[in-house]
Amino acid sequence: MNWRVVLGVFAGVLLPLPLWLLLGILLRPILEPAESGVARITPMLDSEQRARLPTYKRRCLSGAECDPPLSCLYQSRYRHAFCTDSQCATDAQCPDGQVCRELAARRNGPLVRLCIPVGIRQEGENCDPAPADQQRACVDGLVCAGRDGWCSRPCHLGTEAECPKGFFCADTEPQPTCLPTCEKQGCPSDQQCIRFLEGSSQCVHVYGPNCQQSPCPDGRQCQAMPHPRQPGKAWLWCVQWCRKDDPPCPAGKVCSEYECVPACDPQGPAVCAEGYQCRQPWPDSPFGCHPDW
Repeated sequence: MNWRVVLGVFAGVLLPLPLWLLLGILLRPILEPAESGVARITPMLDSEQRARLPTYKRRCLSGAECDPPLSCLYQSRYRHAFCTDSQCATDAQCPDGQVCRELAARRNGPLVRLCIPVGIRQEGENCDPAPADQQRACVDGLVCAGRDGWCSRPCHLGTEAECPKGFFCADTEPQPTCLPTCEKQGCPSDQQCIRFLEGSSQCVHVYGPNCQQSPCPDGRQCQAMPHPRQPGKAWLWCVQWCRKDDPPCPAGKVCSEYECVPACDPQGPAVCAEGYQCRQPWPDSPFGCHPDW
């Protein structure tokens, strides 16, 4: 093949293009197509590439709301999901005390690589996939996996021997990992075995009514929630959704963060149950009893 001829034809095609269009083609971020069985990963972009993407750092509910190749990633430190690119490719690109990890995006979008602190949470403890500090992050060698967030070791589906006693290999995102389970061995007398998402379960101290043992009234959903800052504890409650005053919450409750919660007065008597505190999630929210996280 005569490469001079090929290059000449290529130049002849590109030269008539406007300069802005030519630069757009050459500088456009490329998302490599995934090989069979290989997850796609959002690339790292430079400042010029980000500036050309109107949805960069914009809030989102799914990747469909983001300009390619951005992904919609939820980060608890900001309490919302937004369109973003990857921050790193290897651990060497992260600050001291941090490692580069692949995080699952909303609606099965391309994975996002972020620099995550090396933390203090041990295997089987609750964690935050995108933590702001060490208190919610896993120790070195473990990843934060599962929809509830558990410090886990990777495994291969069908090979339970890779997981320690009290764990099982679950099909989590972005890779299978060993999640905790207490279904077989039981719990100490002062703890209860509570079921969480994806088949995980753990021996914990329960705050609130154990609605897994006593079903919620009126067909309401039983919510079980662990928290990274409170290992060995879980909060259970019967969810009653609301939207301001439509439908109205029953007497003694207020609508806070779209849920009916017990009303309280921070200056009045202690009316919140053990494990709950009287607070405002937001400055314009009513005071209510919320989990003491």
